[in-house]
Amino acid sequence: MSHRPSFWLMTSLLAVVFAACTTPVDDPTPAPIPKTITAEELTERIQRSQAPLILDIRTKSEYARGHIPGSLNIPLDQLSNWMSETDIAKTEEIVVHCYSGHRSKIAEKALRKAGYLNVRDLDGHMSHWKSGNYPIEKP
Repeated sequence: MSHRPSFWLMTSLLAVVFAACTTPVDDPTPAPIPKTITAEELTERIQRSQAPLILDIRTKSEYARGHIPGSLNIPLDQLSNWMSETDIAKTEEIVVHCYSGHRSKIAEKALRKAGYLNVRDLDGHMSHWKSGNYPIEKP
């Protein structure tokens, strides 16, 4: 008599293992948060008073020439100080933008590394915002 498991026993065991490793269809896990937000969506949310925290990481002089309504100016070189002093929840939605996207990518990475879970990048940044004639505030 052989002590090797039968083919059917091994097949059944593998089927159980694979079934245990799959995600059920009605998985309650929320969909991942998109990493970008469009100017259209952000404008609509600002108009509905449902805007996320908008971090404008351009310089103070760039911000003074015109900025997205309700945005907070935290220049990139001051971001780490702001993160150490703020009491913003790590789960709060934060939209970062600069003029073209280079500085915001650095800021987004720093925010995520610091544990902020809901960081989004403004699609097209301020260059698109201005060319699209979206609302701009000036001091």
